[in-house]
Order: sequence, then C-alpha cells, then structure tokens
Amino acid sequence: MMVQMHQIGKHTTSYEEPDILFLKLVGEVDNVEVREINQKHLDYSRNRDHMFYLLDLSELDNLPAQVRREASETVKVLPLRGTVVYGAPLKAKILAKLLMTAVNLFKGGKNQNIVQFTDTEAEARAWLDKRRSELAAAA
Repeated sequence: MMVQMHQIGKHTTSYEEPDILFLKLVGEVDNVEVREINQKHLDYSRNRDHMFYLLDLSELDNLPAQVRREASETVKVLPLRGTVVYGAPLKAKILAKLLMTAVNLFKGGKNQNIVQFTDTEAEARAWLDKRRSELAAAA
C-alpha cells in the first residue's frame, strides 16, 4: 500500500491508495494549518473520481469557526463518497457532524458523502470497506 504522509503542525494527513484520505487532528487547528491541510487534500484528490475520508479526532480540542468555514470550502469540492470518524469525543463529533452536514447540504443529493462514527480505527476501516462495496454494487 502506497502512503503519502505529511505533518502539518501537530496534525497528520496522508493518502492511502486506492482511495483513502486520512487526517488526524491534534489540539486546536489554526488558519495557517487548515490552509495547508486543504491544499494537500486538493492535491491528493486531483484526477480521482472518488475518495473516502478516514478521520482520527481522538485528540482534537477545537475547530474554530473560521477554520470550519475554510475546511468546508475544500471538502465541498473533494469527491468524497463516505467519511468515517473514529475515537472522537462528543465535542469533536459535533464539530465534524456540523461541517459534513453543511457540505452535504451544498452538494444536494448528488454524490452524497455519508458520515459514520466509530470507536476504533479497525471499525472505521471495516465501515470503509462496506461503503466501498455498496458503491461498487450500485454502479
């Protein structure tokens, strides 16, 4: 499995072939960091028809409103077909759900990005496998 990994402040993002965009957020995310994360995600998504988000929010403290706005602008254009968040405390779940719900409202019914929460990375990856199979069967 080929992985392109980048450290941005305390945060880590990577792309795992064939279609997983991984992001681990630690502490608070600032405006500079979110811009760099967004650019990496846009780079990863270039020439791809679909991707899945795998988010580790176990150590996220805060996503300020401006950071959420910037992140949502990028997430709107990513070809996401599923997002799974694992290890997230309640506050992080709420922040993730707010961001992804806003993005899905913008996208409407086309190419919906379903959001799922799990406790562990193993459960998250199992959900991604299931979602990938569902989409393949529907194609």
